[in-house]
Amino acid sequence: MPFPSSSKAFARSNCDLPDITRDWIHQRELKTRYRTDYDRDGFGVHPNVTSFTMHEEAHTKAGLVIRDLHNLGVDYARTDIPWSYQWTGLAGAKVCKPGYHRYGAAIDFTRFDWGSGHFVDTAVHGKSKRLTFRRRYLAVIATCRKHFGTVLHCNHDPDGSHWNHIHADRGRLAVAANWEYQSDTSIIQWAARDLAGVKDLAVDGDFGPKTRRAYKVLREQLGTGDIDPCASGDNFRVWLNLIGRHGIADLDAGAFRADAAMTRTAASD
Repeated sequence: MPFPSSSKAFARSNCDLPDITRDWIHQRELKTRYRTDYDRDGFGVHPNVTSFTMHEEAHTKAGLVIRDLHNLGVDYARTDIPWSYQWTGLAGAKVCKPGYHRYGAAIDFTRFDWGSGHFVDTAVHGKSKRLTFRRRYLAVIATCRKHFGTVLHCNHDPDGSHWNHIHADRGRLAVAANWEYQSDTSIIQWAARDLAGVKDLAVDGDFGPKTRRAYKVLREQLGTGDIDPCASGDNFRVWLNLIGRHGIADLDAGAFRADAAMTRTAASD
């Protein structure tokens, strides 16, 4: 059955692939755990390894997200000791409800864990008062967008249900940025605010005059002047890779800048 499309922004997926059930993402030792509750501080509780059913393509793309987060932890951790990825928390994948979940083409992430106390809890860190945690959450958002066309989160939550998880779906492929698509705009706004230091910038998905100015500031600091994220998926991935590096490293925009090697890497992601 083809995945439904509601506008020209949506692209066809590999609908001939089957559903699969797995208790791991990316590698068999990197298990998935189901969030069953919250602790006294609001963090999700994930007591047991759990299997989830999803479309095979979604599982493969989720695996690329985890691969990239592992690599970011190894190469760009904010500590002297590299972070090696351990496990992933989920709230669900294929579920009988409206939207892409019913096709197994959507995944709800709740935790990304590198071990040794280094993790992202999607119910807490996205709106944390600590910049370090907001940046790390942003790195996860940017990494998800490299492989999923739609990423909903605590700062882009159209129906008020995404405050505690990150929803990623394959209804739209990982295409070029589109500033009419609020999911994309929110990433740039968040990066401009928390990486480039643009104060009082709302993360609301509206690519208005203030966001346009913030975008230019971010572009200058990242060194992406000639790399138009709206021109191609590869170009946007250059931006997303840079945002991911800064977010995991907990560094201001400009610590890493675009170069030819990064452009080649984005084309192979």
